[in-house]
Amino acid sequence: MNVTVNMTALMPLIILFAGITLTALMGTMRPSVKRLAGLVGSIAVVLAFWWLMERVLPAIGTPALSSQYGMLTYSYYSVFLSSLVLVTAVAAFALSEHYLIAEDFSHPEFYAILLASITGMMVMLNTSNFVNIFIGLELLSIPLYSSVAYLRYKPESVEGGLKYFILGAIASGFLAYGIAMVYGATGSLDFITIAKAVKTDSLFRLGLLFVMMGLAFKAAAVPFHMWTPDAYEGAATPVTAFMSIAPKAVAIGVLIRILYSVFPQMVGYWREAVLVLSILTVLVGNLGAIVQQSVKRMLAYSSISHAGYLLMGIVAYSIEGVSGILFYLAGYMLINTGAFGVLSLLKKGDIDYVSYDDIRGIGYRHPLLGIFMSVFMFSLAGIPATVGFMGKFYVFKALIHANYVGLAMVGIAGSLISVYYYLRVVVNMYMKENPEENNFDLNFLSMTVLGICSVLVIAAGLFPAKIADIANVAARFMN
Repeated sequence: MNVTVNMTALMPLIILFAGITLTALMGTMRPSVKRLAGLVGSIAVVLAFWWLMERVLPAIGTPALSSQYGMLTYSYYSVFLSSLVLVTAVAAFALSEHYLIAEDFSHPEFYAILLASITGMMVMLNTSNFVNIFIGLELLSIPLYSSVAYLRYKPESVEGGLKYFILGAIASGFLAYGIAMVYGATGSLDFITIAKAVKTDSLFRLGLLFVMMGLAFKAAAVPFHMWTPDAYEGAATPVTAFMSIAPKAVAIGVLIRILYSVFPQMVGYWREAVLVLSILTVLVGNLGAIVQQSVKRMLAYSSISHAGYLLMGIVAYSIEGVSGILFYLAGYMLINTGAFGVLSLLKKGDIDYVSYDDIRGIGYRHPLLGIFMSVFMFSLAGIPATVGFMGKFYVFKALIHANYVGLAMVGIAGSLISVYYYLRVVVNMYMKENPEENNFDLNFLSMTVLGICSVLVIAAGLFPAKIADIANVAARFMN
């Protein structure tokens, strides 16, 4: 059988693989070359993004992107999510430069690891075959375990990476077992073929359940969230920024596509399961965040609660719900990149100053940093005139239109709870004194990233129509 290799479709992955190879090889070169690894990695990501926009996007729906057995497929939906991942990666690379120099632990292999994880995300998002879903998940996960434990001289980094690895391996087993069950019930791993099978037997249901469990782990949904606080706290802060957004966007995006496109006949089965997951995730995430004494750990629990809001959008089972989720993810990318970006600058040497006590008086000693962090906290809390408010508005509106008013009220209650611990950050920055009077080195590149994110958070909150329209188109053309 002849298999056609489509270079247009493969090129984004080839570019990323070239970036992995180059950055890994730079580890063997002299120090002056090693320092360019972050730039090389960023160029690879930008080129992959450019190819998606200029070559892949215009060719969607044409024979130029045809693929056998759905191994590599593109849609407006997958390109939207792929773009979020790539933009997040560029921001994470920019924040990492200053952070790793301050740690005195900068190696080119760091960027190769992250590029490998990004490649896995691209594979997961742009496929219609369960084989590539599993391959992409492993390519995403294994480098991410390494990146969490990258600061190997810090016990908390090693602990977080080990917990993430052990629990992640179990989740991968669930996903593999679920895929095997679906194959046993239908005789196929292709999304379109499985959807046409219209199966409802016990084997098929169990397969769906295990697939959902595997993806819920990556989304940090309760009760599969146990790894999140330790992994987020132990990882280098720019890595935390990246993994709080990109893997979550991929897991939620793939879960939506599988539930809506592959298992639509099982909607009565999985809808109630996702509803329960979303309620537990919102409540546990918000209640856990209240009692934290570290801002970084608080944001980890906050990330869990936001996974719950995204899962609520899935329950709506509508184009409006998916569109709301995509808008939410775009805004969340800006907010979390900025929030963790601020924390990445609060360091001296290998010590991170990320507790509530550490940030006292920051708003006065570093006014610009205080303004940026306030914008991000207000947006996470869902204060009007920010993108965070609009993201929640679109998701809750979709729930109400789908007659899930009670679930929308749970989401609103969770948002009200979150106001306390988000505003606690602002209160400590502006209303409490810090006897240590720490001053931090504010890197120009990192501050530029934070400035762009803060401006876009406000702009997208005041004028959300453009992003909402793009998200709506992506939601309508999922396959």
